Amino acid sequence: MTESWPAALLSATSDVVLVIGAEATLVAASRAATDLLGPLASPGTRHLDLCGAIRDAAGVRGEIVSSLERGTAWRGRVDLLDSGGRAAPYSLTVRPVPEGGAVLIARDGVDARERAAAERDRETADLFVARLGHELRTPLNAVLGFAQLLELEPLPADLRAHVERILTGGRHMQALLDEVLDLARVRSGGIDLDVGPVPVLEVAQGVVDLVAPLAERRAIVRVVDPAIDAVACADRRRVWQVLLNLVDNAVKYGREGGSVRVGVTYTPDLHVRVEVEDDGPGIAPEALPRLFRPFERLGADRSEVVGSGLGLALSQALVSAMGGSISVGSRPGTGTLIGITLPGLPGERTAPAADAGVGNCRVVHVSEDPTAQALVAQVLSSRLGVEAIPLRRDAASPEQVHAFEPSLLLLDIDPYDAAGAEILERLAGDARTSLVPLIALSQETEPRARARLQAAGAARVLRVPLDLRRLLDEVARHLAPERSAAEEGSSDGREGRPAQG
Repeated sequence: MTESWPAALLSATSDVVLVIGAEATLVAASRAATDLLGPLASPGTRHLDLCGAIRDAAGVRGEIVSSLERGTAWRGRVDLLDSGGRAAPYSLTVRPVPEGGAVLIARDGVDARERAAAERDRETADLFVARLGHELRTPLNAVLGFAQLLELEPLPADLRAHVERILTGGRHMQALLDEVLDLARVRSGGIDLDVGPVPVLEVAQGVVDLVAPLAERRAIVRVVDPAIDAVACADRRRVWQVLLNLVDNAVKYGREGGSVRVGVTYTPDLHVRVEVEDDGPGIAPEALPRLFRPFERLGADRSEVVGSGLGLALSQALVSAMGGSISVGSRPGTGTLIGITLPGLPGERTAPAADAGVGNCRVVHVSEDPTAQALVAQVLSSRLGVEAIPLRRDAASPEQVHAFEPSLLLLDIDPYDAAGAEILERLAGDARTSLVPLIALSQETEPRARARLQAAGAARVLRVPLDLRRLLDEVARHLAPERSAAEEGSSDGREGRPAQG
């Protein structure tokens, strides 16, 4: 019987074994299955969600279901997706059991030495991508920063249009870098998730509002239905990122003058289900297996629609990392429906704080990038009347910093160089500088990494490339003591397009 599958066998076997009970939910899994699939291999998972771990090449899932309905076993080669969204070949056997349910047994189809070599190559590639992204962001920071500075000036219409084009192109490049680096982190298992209660309906409605300008240009009606006030156990920023990608795609690729439906509801097992459906041209069945491949746009690269082909691959990896699943259904000429399922949780809500005023103060900016220092000095002086003092890291001793009598410190921290973190530790640990608020400027995007910087002494962590308006808000807030206590709950987590920091 499926419910009494020998626990010792499941623990000892090196095969991926999933035991599905008569109620079409998972009742037992081998250790190898748990290692491969993560939270998806937890008891109670629906068999439909488990099917999401099988890459549906040439209708494999339909073949398996048909075989089970006939009461016969199915055998073949498939690609299984692990919890990070990576695919690997397996020999799969699925057989029904007389009392109902089924047993899935998957055997690794790659030699262990070959897999180890491939893993080393992948890790090398991920490290290269991460370092390349870091090197590209330094000049990009200058481009976006000074373009934003020009945007704040009273410019003639033609020059303002040029500046807007620079910002649009720079932010598109930033978005592409973010997606590439995020995908590399997720695929390597190195992503940090800030998991907690997420009011999914609130996030979905915010995303629908955000894409309104594009939808209105294409005369697309947006509907949120059903609109259940469901709460998921997930990372709010990543849920926002995934839903933004799905809804944005539905609007971009949907039928002009058509509609996009976003539905939020609970599943029978109290997971949270979000569906994004359009009435566009749909996707051919033979193209569906390629939908979640990186840089795969299914021919849209020959259209006028701008995209990178990374959004769906990243969305699948993020949903899997949060313990959820993603599925897609489409019919040519009818439309496409993409659904994500996330673990459910009773909800709670939080709210952001407001902006603040400023006084006439002095700020010390510790950085190895003179371009960034010049940018920060100009914007703080011109917009807030604040004197910004540039200081190199090798001169940023507590004695030297204290000598300037600053009201605020700005510290650039390179995630690939420990020197910035060491300076933060010295300044936070010295009696002369520990009481001066310090804002860290870093490329770090992961909540745990930012939390580590705050635990080390940073009052706030702002993302690089800098959003100058966000920088001005934070500097103003920290230089207005009479309002700072009321706004202590503020964070660097404003929602919007994640790629624009």
